[in-house]
Amino acid sequence: MSTTTASDVFRTDRVSAGWASLHPLRWAVDLIRRRQFLWRFAVREIQGRYRGSYLGIAWALVTPVLMLLVYTFVFHTILGLQWENGPDNFVAYATQVFSGIVAFGVFSESVTRAPLLIVQNANYVKKVVFPLQILPASLVVAAVVHSLLSLLVLVIFVMVGGMTLHWSLLYLPLVYAPLVLLTLGCSWLLAALGVFLRDIGNLVTVIMQLLFFLTPIMYSGNKLTGIKRTAMMLNPLAVIVINFRRVVNEGAAPRWTGLTVLTAVSLAAAVVGYAFFQTIKRAFADVI
Repeated sequence: MSTTTASDVFRTDRVSAGWASLHPLRWAVDLIRRRQFLWRFAVREIQGRYRGSYLGIAWALVTPVLMLLVYTFVFHTILGLQWENGPDNFVAYATQVFSGIVAFGVFSESVTRAPLLIVQNANYVKKVVFPLQILPASLVVAAVVHSLLSLLVLVIFVMVGGMTLHWSLLYLPLVYAPLVLLTLGCSWLLAALGVFLRDIGNLVTVIMQLLFFLTPIMYSGNKLTGIKRTAMMLNPLAVIVINFRRVVNEGAAPRWTGLTVLTAVSLAAAVVGYAFFQTIKRAFADVI
């Protein structure tokens, strides 16, 4: 294990390999120590996505707006769905749906790209001292940046619709915390598995499409009772979307019990995902 100067991230990887990485704060120390490196790759990820396009980063705003308009038109205008305990108009329904899309998008955007991430960056695998764990984390950072831009669009929709911006928006970092932790853990896990199981990328894409409709994004889920509601709440993204919507749209505090439990589970997911990645990454070079 290299123990050279900590300032040179290309020459050192002082994070213990293997399951010693199960320390609950090891992953956080690693990312904080390499924060400038992490941000550099996140910016590269954002820029690479829009390189060569005329609108550039503006696509990060245009894409969610187009999705919002299509989904709202289909579900609200054509199918006649309306949001419970709220005004029955296009803008009100759109803002409720958009909150769910923003939260879900952070997870979906990261985990659908993670399985092929290491394979697509095979040149870094051959560099023994390169901290490969930064690559999946940079996907998550880029997804969070996109979600913040989408939140700006949501704020504009709220203001245009004559609705109120609530003080409960201050709770957003607490809702983002389990979302980011869960996404990090799943991204590390899938990035590692994707090196050995190339079909996992296709499987994840299908699962995310199903998960979109199993998560209360286009509907509130309040009418579900009994085993149906229990099954819905076992979906961690459902807990995140519901709490996201509470602090953004409803002006209410998060549901603390569910959010606390989910944060603990998400932290465990991040720790295990990071440890698994660190353990298995030594075999990447033999496969790629």
